[in-house]
Amino acid sequence: MKIRDILRAGKGVAFEFFPPKSEATEASLFEHLKLLEEIDPAYVSVTYGAGGSSRENTRRIVRRIAEEEKLTVMAHLTCVGHTRAEISGIVADYAECGIENIMALRGDTPKGTDIDPSKGELPHASDLIRLIRAEHGDKFSIGGAVFPEKHLESPDLEHDIRALEEKVDAGIEFAVSQMFFVNKYFYTLLERAEKAGIKIPIVPGIMPFTSYTQIGKIAELSGAEIPKDLVEKLTAAESDEEIYKIGVDFSIRQCMDLIDHGFEFLHFFTLNKSNATLDIYKAIRSRLE
Repeated sequence: MKIRDILRAGKGVAFEFFPPKSEATEASLFEHLKLLEEIDPAYVSVTYGAGGSSRENTRRIVRRIAEEEKLTVMAHLTCVGHTRAEISGIVADYAECGIENIMALRGDTPKGTDIDPSKGELPHASDLIRLIRAEHGDKFSIGGAVFPEKHLESPDLEHDIRALEEKVDAGIEFAVSQMFFVNKYFYTLLERAEKAGIKIPIVPGIMPFTSYTQIGKIAELSGAEIPKDLVEKLTAAESDEEIYKIGVDFSIRQCMDLIDHGFEFLHFFTLNKSNATLDIYKAIRSRLE
């Protein structure tokens, strides 16, 4: 099923995973998928490594989910470090396999390389989107990324909105936000998008967390602000169990506030773990049914 059609229903949850790097972690991922499948997510998505470092794993896992699980799946695809011919081949492979959903991204510059995204054959996500549309028309439901607190390489928030407009003009039908912990940034993003005449659905991206070190690193890489009171609670925590509870409780409150503001479709970055996501979903489930 195409995600553009799923989003018209208005309510639901989606789960994002990264491609596992070993047989053991792959087995663990599919165990988590089985658990999450019981709550019938609207879709699941699989990320794509910088410069395509995990591209074969992504393609294989996406195909396996489509073949073995009763889940709608979306493949992430980045264009940084790829030629047009390589991208055309990847997208054609997805079309042949019956994959209907792609998250089209520029992608980050791979560490340890001198790749300059601006000098590639597809320098922007909008170029990737246009290529997919030119070669496959309406075959895919295509999504893009938005950034509530500004992309790290962007000069300002208005530049981000112009970039989103370009992606909409190129053919995306929905967008998923970068993770955020302060909801006002997401609400402000929606206000800016509305003023710009952008009408596609924009889904909030939620990052449950169970490790302060892990979430701090991810927030640093993305530029997301962590609320001061949350930092104080995590710093004072005396056990992993306490940190887990603090993180889950925070995410529940964050989701409830989003739902109260009318956002009843949520995209969870699971970090390939199901426990926290399941605990959060159980707490908000009645609001999404």
